[in-house]
Amino acid sequence: MNKTQLRMLLNTLFLLGFITAFIIYFATPDRTPFFIVCGISIVIKLVEYGIRFFG
Repeated sequence: MNKTQLRMLLNTLFLLGFITAFIIYFATPDRTPFFIVCGISIVIKLVEYGIRFFG
């Protein structure tokens, strides 16, 4: 897998995580799952950014 494919995969995972976090935010009164999914999505985006910036 080359860097472009990896970045596209990470971007797709980030977008899926964002959509999931958005749904969780409005679907449940408990915010803990929202923060977990949102945090994981942000870490995925930071990894993608690192690959783009330093790679």
